[in-house]
Amino acid sequence: METIEELKVHYRWSQEDDENIKRISWFGEKYKEDFIDKFYNYLENFKDTSKYLPDEKVRSRHKEKIKGWFVRLFKGGYDAQYLRSIYRIGEVHLKIGLPPHYVQASMGFVREYIHEKLSSELGCTPERDQVLASVNKALDINLDVMINSFREEELKLYLASGKYQRMMIENIRRVSWLFDFFIIITLSLVGLFLIVWIVYEFYMVLVGQLPLERGGLSILGSVLILYAISELLSEEIKHIRGGAVSIKAFVGVALAAVIRKVLIIS
Repeated sequence: METIEELKVHYRWSQEDDENIKRISWFGEKYKEDFIDKFYNYLENFKDTSKYLPDEKVRSRHKEKIKGWFVRLFKGGYDAQYLRSIYRIGEVHLKIGLPPHYVQASMGFVREYIHEKLSSELGCTPERDQVLASVNKALDINLDVMINSFREEELKLYLASGKYQRMMIENIRRVSWLFDFFIIITLSLVGLFLIVWIVYEFYMVLVGQLPLERGGLSILGSVLILYAISELLSEEIKHIRGGAVSIKAFVGVALAAVIRKVLIIS
């Protein structure tokens, strides 16, 4: 992990930024109670908040930690000790299984809250803009360290696993990729077959071997299945590129097949 000096260079932290933060050293103490109330209201947006904050004891301890971090943010003097304290926050998040997305989204709320309160204190002035720029740099550094601690700890866990465990993980990944590739090839072939089948159904209707009404319903059902397969192919390609699996697309193909059968029978 980068040192605090390296981070300050990367984020162009200057003496002026130090002075800007010290000018509002009172901010954290003044707003910590209001901040924690608003922050907890915001956390209700996450559907599984109770999973990570299961009872009042945990919530009380968490509130004190958040308030401590909020107050310390405006004290300035960011050094190696401060960096370690932020790193430990990320370690705790990894330990309880908190997704990094929650941390990033929450930091967005923190920015908005500080912007609103500083605007109320300093007005829409050049002074406010300068202070906000410094606060945003400080928040960027905090977020950088927290997210990096996630990645570094995950890497340590991976490297700590045995040689055979790592080989097994890599082999499972390869097999999973082969399964996905096989599904895509199969769906493509089924799609091509359906196109040929739809053309054949049109032919059967035109030569009179298939009643117009029944043929129309059959063609409509086949087109519906083809559309569902097209959607499923798109989802599978997204999955290979790293996206989440969409069960809805699989259900859509099955549902389209059932609808086609019902249309023909009726």
